[in-house]
This record gives sequence, structure tokens and C-alpha cells, in this order.
Amino acid sequence: MRHFHCLPVVFSALILGCASTPEQHDTTADLNATLPSLTLKTVLPSAEANSYCTPQMDSDILYGVGMQLFNANDTENARSCLIFAAPEHNRAFCYLSLIADRDQEKSQAERDQESFNYIAYAASQNDWCAEYGMWRIYQIGSKGVERDPELAKRWLERSALHGYGESQSALAYRYEADEDFVAGLAWTRILGADDDLEQQERLRQQMDAKQLAASDKLYESLKKRVTSKEAMYAEAREEDIGRYSATIHLSDPEVLQGMETEQRRDFIRQAMFTALELPYIETREQVTLYMVLSRRAQMLEPGADILQNPQLVALLQDTELSFEQANADARRIIENTYR
Repeated sequence: MRHFHCLPVVFSALILGCASTPEQHDTTADLNATLPSLTLKTVLPSAEANSYCTPQMDSDILYGVGMQLFNANDTENARSCLIFAAPEHNRAFCYLSLIADRDQEKSQAERDQESFNYIAYAASQNDWCAEYGMWRIYQIGSKGVERDPELAKRWLERSALHGYGESQSALAYRYEADEDFVAGLAWTRILGADDDLEQQERLRQQMDAKQLAASDKLYESLKKRVTSKEAMYAEAREEDIGRYSATIHLSDPEVLQGMETEQRRDFIRQAMFTALELPYIETREQVTLYMVLSRRAQMLEPGADILQNPQLVALLQDTELSFEQANADARRIIENTYR
């Protein structure tokens, strides 16, 4: 199965790698004690509904719409959508932090405080993106806080334990730079990517038998504690349900009308997995088109399978057509085929 999910580029702009091992730190309680005392009520401002979002909408659609509006540089409307979504989507705070950074109506100190609080609150809720953000903040000293490389490293460890590959990679290189080859090799093995085999071999060549045994022991311990890649993929797929729902909500909203939340999510989930297994599906736009056409056909004929219709399959395969044109052409075919 192909996976199109990836963290949006905006996170790179927010949060661009000692001899102690991760097990020497309490990665939850002690680190949370370094944060300001924040609650959802104190950190999250009020927001007004706009033409894209209302607080009554499903939270995953709100989050997806907020992401898309942010990436389209419509930060004012994105902010409201993300505020509505944030109580159920900690990742929304990462976007709100970026929006706060850009607010020219506030002083630098006010922007820094608001931006930091968003990241800090989400980090307190064990969000790996925000934990990675805390690493970057303390690594360079930004958003009004002083540089603290050791505290930064502890946040990086926590994000790595929560499964984020970028954190795991940065942590492995940090350990190697500190000549803690035991931990460096263990974390490189956790990454498990083929392009890390050279790094593993380089580390092994610098270690004696005792160090290798210690690294094996640490690796086995980490395997039990680190969020698995399977869990991370499952999280990404669930986030994709909201992202695809938001895309449809913005481009062809009538397709989702009349669906209860779980009915919509089940439909999007199943359609997504079906589309990703098709050999000619290569883009997110094609996946979205498959969802829209399937739903439109099933609204007219319950259980309709558009993959049995050669005309619709041809439209799905035609990457030269825009989504809008393919959708319009398909709509005419569907209305003439399904009753």
C-alpha cells in the first residue's frame, strides 16, 4: 500500500540532533514540571465562526480545513477553524503557534508568549510534534526562553519515545556526536531504515563487546517503550480521514450531506484503503476523486461499485484532467448510469 501522508512542510519551519541514556529521565512527570501551568481554557482563545468553519462541525473536518487554509495562507480563517478543532486535536496547537508568530498586531514578547504556550500545552498532552517543537525551542533559545541544550535533549527523547522518526534520527546523531555509541546504536536500530545500516555499522566498529551487549540490552528495552511504526501509520491514516473529509467539504460539500459522523468516517476510511490499493492511483487528488465518485454513485444506488464502470475508471486514470473537470464529467456519467 502506498502512503501519501506526511507532515506538512510548515512543521519544518516551526521545529527544524552526554552520555546518559533515555532511561535516566522521567520523560513525563519531570518534563511536565518544567512547563508553565496551562489549561485548555487559559491557553485557547475564543473564535468566531466563518464561511468555512463553525464550532458545530466535526472536529476532524475542522482540523483538516484549518490545515488547508493555513497552507493557502488564509491564516485568519485558519485560526478560527483550528481553535474550534484544538480541544480534540492537539496537533492543531502547532499550527496555532505558527499563526501566533505571524501576528503583526502584537508585540514580539506577546507573540513569543502565545506561540510558546501553544506548543507547551500540546507537549504536556504528549503530542510528539509539540515535543519535537520544545526540543527546537530549547536547542536554539527562541520564543522568549533561554537556550538549554540538556532540557532540549530530554524533549527530543520524549518525542522519539512517542514514535516520531525525525526525533529518533536527531537523537541517534546527538548520541553519536556525544560519543555515547551505546545509545546511538540502539536508537539507530529503532529507526530501522535501510539507509541507517551504514550508520549502524560505523557505530559498531567503534564499540567493544561490552558496549555492544549494553546497546543490545538498551535496544530491547526501547522496543517495548517506543510507539511502534504500525501505531504511527495508524495515527496517520486516521488523520487522513479528516484531511480527505475536509478536502471534500471544501470542494464538493453536498457529497457528505446527510452522513452522521461515524458513517462518514467509516466511508472515507474504507474508500481510502480501496483507492490506495489501486495500481493507477498515484496522487491524493485521485484518491479524493474516487471518494467523491463512489459516494455520489451510492447516493443514487446503494452499494454501487464505480470500479465496475469503465468510463469512471478511465476518468480516475486520466491524470491530465483537473479534479474539477473529472468530477464534472463523472457526475454526468453517474446521473445517466445509476438510478
